Amino acid sequence: MSNTYDCDIIIDLEFTCVPKRERTLGLANEIIEVGAVKLAADGRELGRFSCLVKPREATHVIGPVRRLTGIDDNDLVDARPLEEVVEQLVAWIGAGRARMVAWSGTDEWQLKTECAAKGIDLSALPRRWLDIQRIYPRLMGTSGRAVRLSEAADWCGISLDNKHAHRGLDDALVTAEIFRMMATGECAAQRAVLDSGIRSGQKDGCASSIASRCGGDLAALLASLRAAKAAAA
Repeated sequence: MSNTYDCDIIIDLEFTCVPKRERTLGLANEIIEVGAVKLAADGRELGRFSCLVKPREATHVIGPVRRLTGIDDNDLVDARPLEEVVEQLVAWIGAGRARMVAWSGTDEWQLKTECAAKGIDLSALPRRWLDIQRIYPRLMGTSGRAVRLSEAADWCGISLDNKHAHRGLDDALVTAEIFRMMATGECAAQRAVLDSGIRSGQKDGCASSIASRCGGDLAALLASLRAAKAAAA
């Protein structure tokens, strides 16, 4: 949601561990699912992307990941390899200026690291990434510690469906809604008093302006959204 981009691609990846004895590529993890939501510059949803990925080295989905995501080995039997999924993702994003948006920098790091190890060309994927987990604590006036997506969703009043929690597309949808609320200012207004255990570094943190607390990226989001609303009025 910025006037410098035609759309934002909210992406979420799920991955499983690669056993040490199988790490010929040096990868500790491999991607097993890609979920994404495409948002127009004014925040409208333009489309959804969801695809399971067949790992090359991981021999099975480890128990914690299976319990967390519900993805098991059988689900990946007919899944496509990462290089094909990346091609599909690029085609789905389409032409125009796009930006990748994720909750934490882990997904960007995993995608780039794994593609480099597997010789997969990412040049057609948007190069600009925005980590909104990094921005969120400053927006809410909390301490600098990383906030989990489920925590942020709770603070924003977003209900999570436990049946689908921690699947790529479902987490991308939650991230997209938080992103929209951050851009409109609803996110800060929603939570004047944070949950116990989250201590504010400033008493008036939630009252601070988005622009002054979050830097150019989020300020641009808010400014572009206001401009879009004014143009539509």
